[in-house]
Amino acid sequence: MSQSKEKEFKIPEGFEEVHGHAAFATRNGPYFEKIVDDRILIRAFVADQRHLNGLQFVHGGMLMTFADSSLARAMNHATGKRGVTLKMNSEFLRPVKKGDFVEAHCEVTRDTRSLAFVRGVLKVGQHVVFKTDAIFQYVRVEKIAEKNKENS
Repeated sequence: MSQSKEKEFKIPEGFEEVHGHAAFATRNGPYFEKIVDDRILIRAFVADQRHLNGLQFVHGGMLMTFADSSLARAMNHATGKRGVTLKMNSEFLRPVKKGDFVEAHCEVTRDTRSLAFVRGVLKVGQHVVFKTDAIFQYVRVEKIAEKNKENS
């Protein structure tokens, strides 16, 4: 019996693996990032077997999870703030296949005292496969940690 070896994917130049602190997102990675400038970064992942649905395309839930994480990371990179998703819209445009290198290109379009409006696209090569936008409410991490301490 011959075993087929999968070709190892070479991460494009400029991308580095990131190690986040969110257990849910970490289970879906690894994720990679390329910092463009102080306002823009590109986040990416390689689609593998565990991301696929029954039709052998990347599951829509994976794309939504990755998009949400990417929008939040773009907001954090551009503003230095953290937030929680209040609303997210998604449009699935093309199927994503195993082995595809999926890039998230996101930008903050509006930043208020308490909210961030962020939009983005997921791309495979030059093809846009997914569009998204979201509203985030900023949170003060130290206040959350304080409340968690009180409740434990």
